[in-house]
Amino acid sequence: MQDAPSNGGRRLPNRARVVRDRREEAASVLQPSDVVRHVPKCSPSVAVSPELIISPVTAVGEGQPALRWLGVWIDRKLSFKRHVSERASKALKVARHIKGLAGVKFGPPAASLRKAVITCVQSSLLYGSEIWYGGRLKPSAAAGYNRNQLVSTKLGPLIDKVNKIIVLAARGVLPAWRTAPTASVLRDAGLPSGGTALEHARIRFALRLRTLDAAHPLVRRLEAPPLPWQRATKLRCVDALVPRAPRPILAQSHFSPGCRTDPTEGRTKEAAAEHFNAWWSQLGRDTITVFSDGTEQYKDGAKLVGYGYAVYRGQTLARTGSGAINSISHVFDAEAIGALKGLQCALDILQPTDERIWMCIDSTSVIWCMRANASNTSQWAFLECHTLIDRYKVGIKWSPGHMGIEGNEAADELANTGANEGRTDDDRSAEPTISGIGTTAKALADIATSDWWSQCHPGLSASYRRWKLGYSVTEPPELRLPRTVLHRLLATRTAHGDFAQYHRRFGHTEAELTCLCGFEKAPDHLVFCEISQRKFHAWPARPERPPSRPEEGRRYLSALLAHPELFENFLAVTQYFAINARAQRTRDQTIPGGSHMSYGSPRQNRHSLTAT
Repeated sequence: MQDAPSNGGRRLPNRARVVRDRREEAASVLQPSDVVRHVPKCSPSVAVSPELIISPVTAVGEGQPALRWLGVWIDRKLSFKRHVSERASKALKVARHIKGLAGVKFGPPAASLRKAVITCVQSSLLYGSEIWYGGRLKPSAAAGYNRNQLVSTKLGPLIDKVNKIIVLAARGVLPAWRTAPTASVLRDAGLPSGGTALEHARIRFALRLRTLDAAHPLVRRLEAPPLPWQRATKLRCVDALVPRAPRPILAQSHFSPGCRTDPTEGRTKEAAAEHFNAWWSQLGRDTITVFSDGTEQYKDGAKLVGYGYAVYRGQTLARTGSGAINSISHVFDAEAIGALKGLQCALDILQPTDERIWMCIDSTSVIWCMRANASNTSQWAFLECHTLIDRYKVGIKWSPGHMGIEGNEAADELANTGANEGRTDDDRSAEPTISGIGTTAKALADIATSDWWSQCHPGLSASYRRWKLGYSVTEPPELRLPRTVLHRLLATRTAHGDFAQYHRRFGHTEAELTCLCGFEKAPDHLVFCEISQRKFHAWPARPERPPSRPEEGRRYLSALLAHPELFENFLAVTQYFAINARAQRTRDQTIPGGSHMSYGSPRQNRHSLTAT
């Protein structure tokens, strides 16, 4: 038997021949059209059931084909570009309408327009953002050492589109010139940027997930354990933003005697305390009273929340108790849990000869929830109290706190002791509460707002940064000023107004650069001008003497801008802008050539901060 060659010289040609024959056979059987993948140009229909088949809504023209479901446009690649475009186009129409309603000198109050932006523009623009926005970063889908590493979600173009609409609406709110910086416009209007608004909506969605019923479909998806190889989904990433808390249930309405009566009965705290002491001193030993209280305090930067209760038989102290609850909660939760613990302790010493049990609570909010429906936060404590109150006919009475009532003072000391000791019970009082995670969500929203402001603040001008303004998404008090006065305030703050430096920067050759007094117009000149200082005796919150140095003018002007009503009063008293406007109109009528003709030689403004 002859050995085969070591290099397989005879076998290689045989293998190549077999492969070639099979390739030719396949080519003769298959047509070119059979191996080409055809991508359909339309989205397929969705068969929910044999009776319900949803046909997609195709796009018109060059739009991306997508399926509209409950107002959300779902495209085949789940990029949601079509959805963002649809929502942006709707919000853009409203934003342009709001911008056309008002100008610098006319239009509705800025505060009213801000409400319209929040109600109409933001709500329409952010509809369905929980579907497509999961943050700027997401866990990586790659395996190996890159597993669960954060990568970009590539949502920058969509976020920029949202931001442009909000900025346009914010410019319609404020009577500011179009050259005002975007960051200052959003800050002065009290509106969030596009990225901040999306982050706020994401945090609200996370809080909503924590308060859903246990039978909700989203809760079932979240409670299902993830597979080992499965990366965190967008829903799980949002759910992890806030801590877990006991979910509220849909409980039956509870109405007990006095559920529609004001716990204070129209009395002041002093009168109510006197009436309570007179009532409590007449109780016999067959009556049990339970005093409870809660506390919320900070020690070395740590938050401490605790409760305490004191049980009396007649006027004799029978039992006491105290404890701490989870720090992600509030004093309202401590009051409710303390009332439950005190009632349970009173039932332990209850005797057949006892007539009645009274719960003496100093929080009217807790009394409302005890008599009527339970609140979502600490709902389990209120529901257990409802059961015990109805079963044992327990009475509830308001005992004003810190008014010298013996039981209240004892419960208050016990609550402080329980909070400082930090001893928690092995029950649901050791878990966070809904009000506590709500505060956590608000803190996350504030962090997102402050992060955006810290990024934009260095890019603003030095004249704006000198005011050291903060930023919050709330209504600034100056928005309630008349639009003309508000324009003067914003121009003074941003230096984008009828000022000499501003006109030189943008090449306004026909602008009048000097004030009636001869000095150049500047943002802070109104406190140094002779027109204003003639009325120094009537200045609101005036200093000891008229400002003569830049730091004195800055200090007084900062006080005016911090209190918009003082700034409005200052303009009304001095008539600084009104006198200059009348002089400008007189010059335009008397001097040939109009306002580009300068009168007199401009004087050097020694007091202006911008001139220095």
